[in-house]
Amino acid sequence: MLGGSQVLVCPDCQGEGWTEDLDSCSSCASTMLVKRLGEVACRACGATEPGPPAARPVPVGPAEALAADVAAALDRILGRDPA
Repeated sequence: MLGGSQVLVCPDCQGEGWTEDLDSCSSCASTMLVKRLGEVACRACGATEPGPPAARPVPVGPAEALAADVAAALDRILGRDPA
């Protein structure tokens, strides 16, 4: 993860020091983090913590409007403050 966003890094870009800018686990300092449903989990030690709020896309069509409605419903159900 980089800045709270999950990223994939191609093998060619994985040179010396490539993990220096990545987010790390507050428990074990591992960079093997995954983001899922409002939390960040460490794949090395299993620690979890609340993740950063997700950016909401601006609806531009029916599919995007539906996605925004679902996101808003999840925010209400999970008690999150929509950003």
